[in-house]
Amino acid sequence: MGMRIALCQLLSVDDIVKNLEHMESAIVQNDADLYLFPEMFLTRYGNPGIDKEDQDNAIGWMKTVCSERNVAIAMGMPMKDYGGVTNSLLFVTPKDVYRYDKLYLANFPPYDEGVFNKGQSPVMAEWKGFRIGLEVCYDVMFPELHRFYATHGADIVLVSSASAESSRPGMETITPARSFENTVYTVYCNNIGTFKDLRFFGGSRVYSPLGKLMEQIDGDEEKVLVVEVDRSEVTESRRIRHHLKDLRDDILWV
Repeated sequence: MGMRIALCQLLSVDDIVKNLEHMESAIVQNDADLYLFPEMFLTRYGNPGIDKEDQDNAIGWMKTVCSERNVAIAMGMPMKDYGGVTNSLLFVTPKDVYRYDKLYLANFPPYDEGVFNKGQSPVMAEWKGFRIGLEVCYDVMFPELHRFYATHGADIVLVSSASAESSRPGMETITPARSFENTVYTVYCNNIGTFKDLRFFGGSRVYSPLGKLMEQIDGDEEKVLVVEVDRSEVTESRRIRHHLKDLRDDILWV
């Protein structure tokens, strides 16, 4: 069973409507089943401001596009939380809305995400026969999250990111490792452009369940990359590599 995933490495601005129009244009002009956008794409990274009306309108817009075209959209955006706001990845299908709130906030130079409330739990979506784990940027540095998804039946983990040039070596090291050790596809879509002293490096890419680089966007230009993934490759990778099958629950960690 296959699915086409579009990595939408696009520039966002301080205008929600323009970003939604940019999103819709990318979907109309490309042929995919699932469209992944960067971290905080709806408002632009570094702009956590959103009111409830704009939030609901954006979700409604996404649901309409999904229903009209029978696709799913995964988009980074701020979400109003009890007493605050979260850095979230919304996964929308014609029927369902999944909300994942970033668990690990980046509060070290050059990032400052102290304005956000921390997420509380992993979230896994389902679309066209695939089980899909959701992560946001710094989350991928914590191996337990990918492992949780893999041990709960995920075939794919989506990573919506806003990684600056200084984070490039870490991201290019960690993302294939996460795929290989968990035998899942890792689909990484990064921001482009600048924010204050940050310059996002782009470099969106897809890794196979054996950690092989399948396709990537070279550089930080605006581009939509469509990659096909197949569940049979996950099955075959787990036949070859026994990482999940050989996990133990009887080790005494002291």
